[in-house]
Amino acid sequence: MLLVGHLWSMTPHVFQSWLLPFLAVSTAALSAFAHDGVDGHGKQHRLPEFDTTASDHDYVARNARQFSMLSNRFSLIGLPDTQNYSDSFPQIYTAQTNWVVNNRAPLDIRYVSHYGDITNNADQIRQWQNADDSMRVLDDAGIIYGVCPGNHDVTPSGGAGTAYIPESYRAYFGPQRFASRPWYGGASPSGMSNYTYFSAGGIDFLQIHLDVDTPIAELAWAQGILDANKDRPAMITTHRYLQEAEAYTAGVPAVPNGRYPAIWYAVEGLYNPTGIQSEEFYQWFLRKNTNIFMVTCGHFHGEWRQQSPNVAGKPIQEVLADYQDDPNGGNGWLRIMKFDTVANIIDVDCYSPTLQAVRTSPKSDFNLSVNFREYALPTGDSFKAFQEGVSGYVGTQDTWVNQQSPNASYGNSETRTSDDDVANSLFSDYRGQALLRFDNIVGAHAVPVGSTVVNATLVIDIVDDIDTPFFNPGFIVHPVIRAWDEASTWNSLGGGLTVGADLGQQIASFVGDNSPDSDSMRRLDITATVQSWVNGTPNWGIAILPQIIAGNDDGIDIRSSENANVILRPRLEVTYQSTMQYRLGDLNRDRRVDGADLALLLDQWGQPSVCCDLDNDGTVGGNDLGQLLTDWS
Repeated sequence: MLLVGHLWSMTPHVFQSWLLPFLAVSTAALSAFAHDGVDGHGKQHRLPEFDTTASDHDYVARNARQFSMLSNRFSLIGLPDTQNYSDSFPQIYTAQTNWVVNNRAPLDIRYVSHYGDITNNADQIRQWQNADDSMRVLDDAGIIYGVCPGNHDVTPSGGAGTAYIPESYRAYFGPQRFASRPWYGGASPSGMSNYTYFSAGGIDFLQIHLDVDTPIAELAWAQGILDANKDRPAMITTHRYLQEAEAYTAGVPAVPNGRYPAIWYAVEGLYNPTGIQSEEFYQWFLRKNTNIFMVTCGHFHGEWRQQSPNVAGKPIQEVLADYQDDPNGGNGWLRIMKFDTVANIIDVDCYSPTLQAVRTSPKSDFNLSVNFREYALPTGDSFKAFQEGVSGYVGTQDTWVNQQSPNASYGNSETRTSDDDVANSLFSDYRGQALLRFDNIVGAHAVPVGSTVVNATLVIDIVDDIDTPFFNPGFIVHPVIRAWDEASTWNSLGGGLTVGADLGQQIASFVGDNSPDSDSMRRLDITATVQSWVNGTPNWGIAILPQIIAGNDDGIDIRSSENANVILRPRLEVTYQSTMQYRLGDLNRDRRVDGADLALLLDQWGQPSVCCDLDNDGTVGGNDLGQLLTDWS
C-alpha cells in the first residue's frame, strides 16, 4: 500500500521515471516530459523534497578551524543548476557567489565548479545578464572557477530535439571571458568545453568542464588535455551523467540509480545534436584516463553518488547534485567539498547561504576516500600517447589483408579484420590478418631515443566481437619485421604474414568475445617491443592474427585510424623515463636553445603552461624568459 500510495502521488514527470523499463505506452506520449523537472514546453514540475535540513548559523566558524591550522586542507564549491535563479531569483544566485567570496579565506576556497544549466532559457538575454552579474562577483574577487553548458543553456526551454542555440553561452561564458586569467588553460575549438588549473594542498590539479552530452570532437580535445597533464590529478564536470530515479519509486529499482541507461534516451533524447549517452561517456572516455578521480554533474533533481573503476582498477568518484525543484528555484543550496590531501578524504556538505542551513541526510553529508597522488604520474616519469586525430598526431598506419580477395587493399576502411575464415566457408578457410603501426613515436618531440620504457599499452576497440556461443578464440599479437603500408595486400606480402619470415614471436594475446558485452576495449602490454623500437630496432608495428580453431568461422573487426569515432581509434600509451638531460630553456627538446624556444615561450606569455613555466610559479613571465636567455646556445 505504501508503494501504491507513493505512485499515486507522483507527478507525470516522476511517474515516467518509474515507467521507463516497462514502455508499454508510446514513447512519443512520454517524450513531452524531461527529467530535470521541466517539460518540453518549459513548464516546471514540482518534485518532492526527500532530505532533512537543519539550521546552521555557525557553519563557517565551526569549519574554519580546520583550515586555519593545516595547509593540506582546502575547499571546492559546487554550483548546481542555477537556471531558476537566473530566471526568477537572481538575488539567490548572487548571494551564493557573494558567500563564496566572503568565505574564501576562512574555508580556504580554491575553486568553484558550475554544473551547467546556468540559465533556464538559452534565448532569453535577461537571464544571461543575471547570470553574468552573479558570476562577475567571482571574477572581480579573482576566484578560480569553471563552467559547462547544460541543456537549458543550448535550447530555448531545455527540451530534447528542439533548436540547438549555443551562441549565448559562448557569448557570455566562452573563452574570451577567461582569456586573461593565468589559471585558464583554454577551450575546445567549439568554445563549449574548457580546462583550468589550480594548486592546493600541495597538489597541482586539473579541472575540465565538458559540453552537455559531450560530442566525440569535444572528447578528442579533452583527451589531448588529459594526456598532456598526466602529472595532475583531474576532475571532470559535465551537466547530464547521473540520475536518482529510485528516489521516486520507493527504492524499487525500476530504473536503477546511476548513469542514464540507454532506454532513457528513447524518452529524453540527446540535447546536443552530435552528443553521446552517459554509458558511452564512461566506457569510451572516463575509465581509460587514469588521472581522473572524480566526475560531478547536475541536471537531475536529487543527489546520488557511486564509484566506478578505471582501467587501472582505481575508483572514479561520480557525484550528482541538483536542487532546482526545491522552493525558490533551489533555495541556494551549494555543494561544499572539503579536501584533505594528507588524510586522502573529501568531506562533502550541502549548505545554503540563503537559509543558513545544511542538509543532513547521508546523500548530502558524506565522505569520499581519494588517494589523490595515486592519480598523478609518478615523479620522474613522462607520458606520451599516440592516437590519430588527438593532439595533432598524424602517423598511424593500419590495414588488413584478405586471403579471399588477395589483391584487395583496405587502408581507407573504418575497421580492420582478423578472422580465421573471412568467407565462413564449410570447405576452405580464408584468413584475415590485421596490421597496425604508429610512426614517429621516437624522437625529440616524442619518446626520446634511449629512454627507459616503464610501460607501453596498445589500446584497440572491437566494433564486432565473437558472436558464436560455441567458441571464444584468442587473437595473437606479433611484432612485424618486414616493410608494409596501407596499400599492402595478401599477395603483395607473399601470401599473407607468417611467423619467422614476416613476424616475430607472440608478444600479447586477447579473447574475441566482449565480456561484459559493453566492454569492447582491449588493452595489450607491448612494453618490451616499444622498448626495442626506442633502442633503434626498426618499427614496422604489430600484426593481429586469429587463433585457428577447426569449425570456428567467426572473427573480429577492429576500429581503425580512419574510424569516425576518434576516441576509439587505435592508441599507443607510453610511460617512460628519459636518460637525456635537457637545459630548462630547451623547450622543444631539440638539444638547442634558440629562436624556436623563444617563440614558444612568447606564445604562452602570461598563461599557465606545462612546457614554458620554467620556474613553476603558475604563469609564463620574466623569470622564465631570463632562464631561457641564460641557456641560450
